[in-house]
Amino acid sequence: MANTKVTHDGTVVKAGKELVSVRIEVKSACSACHARSMCAAHDMAEKIIEAIPAEEVGVGDSVVVEMEEKFGLKAVFYVFFIPFLLMVSALFVSSRFISSEPFAALISLAVLVPYFVILALLKPYFAKTFVFVCRKS
Repeated sequence: MANTKVTHDGTVVKAGKELVSVRIEVKSACSACHARSMCAAHDMAEKIIEAIPAEEVGVGDSVVVEMEEKFGLKAVFYVFFIPFLLMVSALFVSSRFISSEPFAALISLAVLVPYFVILALLKPYFAKTFVFVCRKS
């Protein structure tokens, strides 16, 4: 499998030697549609991300920010797949021992709190693992 990269065009808003902050415009799939002005489903948002500059860049420079696709898939695994498995497992186990379905559902949701606290504590690790690189466009 080739190392495919996910790329976004952006503008440098803060420049440093080791890290730069880049403003990117995240668009939904339908935002490129010619009928988006007539539709209520289109969505666009601005995000500011930190990236490692591959070359010297300055504030206001247009850059391309890239990340390997495998890191995106890994992020989906940590943020969506594992919590889903935890929640469903907790629901089955708690409904087996507790006769109240609403309470069992509450327990299955409560299981997510420590998981996301652990993810928050591991943020420095993830910051080193999920790396964005920017290049001048």
